[in-house]
Amino acid sequence: MKTNEKKYSILELRRARNLTQRQVAEDFGVSLSTYRHWEKDISEVGVYKACALAKYYDVNIGQLLFCTKT
Repeated sequence: MKTNEKKYSILELRRARNLTQRQVAEDFGVSLSTYRHWEKDISEVGVYKACALAKYYDVNIGQLLFCTKT
């Protein structure tokens, strides 16, 4: 991964594609509350789901930003 690659939150990626949380949750076979927790960084996204999210949003796994707290 290049160190200067842009990072994206799954919230901004979803919004850029005009998708609802419900649509993405259904596509991933998770509950709406689970997906909402992912976006809010309340619960962790497993490795396989993170890889699938990167593919779904057409970005590199290293570009996904899950932790918004510093």
